[in-house]
Amino acid sequence: MRAMQKWEYKLVKRGDISQAKLNELGAEGWELLPVVLPQCNIPNSFDEIEVEVILRRPVQD
Repeated sequence: MRAMQKWEYKLVKRGDISQAKLNELGAEGWELLPVVLPQCNIPNSFDEIEVEVILRRPVQD
């Protein structure tokens, strides 16, 4: 029976993301997940939404 894959996760704020940073994280084994976590204190104001992206990578035993 195959062991279940274990993952570690990382949250990164939108303001801390650039193409270069994503490439750096990818080289470290991080995979970008198709999920964002919006946090907004001002209703109907997209510019004020603080977005976090979720990355994961396999845990090496």
